[in-house]
Amino acid sequence: MTTIKKIICAVDLTKASRNAFDRALSIARVSKARLYVLHAVPANYPFSWHQSERLELLTNLRERAEREGVPIRTVEQHGDPARVIVLHANARKADLVVLGSNRRRGWQRFREGSVGERVLRRAAWAVLIVPWDVPSRTPAQRIARQSSKH
Repeated sequence: MTTIKKIICAVDLTKASRNAFDRALSIARVSKARLYVLHAVPANYPFSWHQSERLELLTNLRERAEREGVPIRTVEQHGDPARVIVLHANARKADLVVLGSNRRRGWQRFREGSVGERVLRRAAWAVLIVPWDVPSRTPAQRIARQSSKH
């Protein structure tokens, strides 16, 4: 069985990435892994793009992980998101990369492709893609739900 010791979770300002972070945090907690939260600012935007929102998001995610006892490091980098994710996953010898999916469709997906697809094509590690509409539940919510069934 493969041991997971290093997890990279790529985040942006979408609900999909918050769901991905929830999953990555749960896996990191259970496997006692180090969690790297990565935000790539797209190269076609200035690095200052949504700076205050990014700082607030990364701070909140770091604080959540620290409260749950998960070692965490947050990283921001300017560049093509898929390339930045692959670069960090390779450099850190990641065991798992977790991404959110917005389930983009139609012309936009055809023209751009998804970051998840581009990461998968270059992956030398496991990749978990979490859809934006998957309900994320905290451990307390799961226990309460299971208790109500009995």
